[in-house]
Amino acid sequence: MDRATLALIFSTIAVVLSISKWIYDIWFDSKNNSASKPRHGSRSHIRVERLEEETNCFITRGGFLLFLVSFRIYNDSDQVAVSISECNFHAKIGRKWHDTEFYDTPQANIFLSLIRHNLPLILEPEQRQDFYEVFALDDIIPSTEIKTMLELQSKAGILTKFRQRHKHRVDERPVFDLLFRILE
Repeated sequence: MDRATLALIFSTIAVVLSISKWIYDIWFDSKNNSASKPRHGSRSHIRVERLEEETNCFITRGGFLLFLVSFRIYNDSDQVAVSISECNFHAKIGRKWHDTEFYDTPQANIFLSLIRHNLPLILEPEQRQDFYEVFALDDIIPSTEIKTMLELQSKAGILTKFRQRHKHRVDERPVFDLLFRILE
C-alpha cells in the first residue's frame, strides 16, 4: 500500500470515530440532562428544579471551585409527607464524578435558606421550598462548563438525582452576594 491509501484509511477511521463520539454525546446528554427532564426515583415523591439560570454557576476562589446552586424542591405527593435527610453535590471532571463539600465559612451562618441549616427537612404533601447552597471542590479545572449532580436522600433511603450544567462566572464580589443577588 502506498502512503495515499494509508492516509485515506486513517482519515476515514478518524472521521467515523469523531462522528460516533458526537452521536454518543448527543444521545447520552439528552437522556441525562435534567434541565429538560428531571430524574427521580420511581417511588420518590421529590422533584427538583433549578431556580435561576444566572445564579447557578461556578467561580474560582483561593484554589477552590465554588458552585453556587439555587433549586426548588417539590413534594409531588398529595397524601404523604417527604423527609429529606441528606444532600450531596458532585461535579464531573473528565469522566469521573468528584464529591464536593459545603463551603465552610462563618458568613454561612447568617443565611438561613442554605440547605445545610434545614436538614433534616420535612415537606408536607404538595408543598415546595426554595433552597440555596455553596459547594466547594478543592480542584481547579481548565473548562468553562461543568456537569453537576445534586442528590437528595430521603429517610427511607430513596435517592433523587438532579443533573445540570454550571458555567464559569468571573466576578469578584463576595460569594453570598452573588448567590442571593444582594448587591445587584
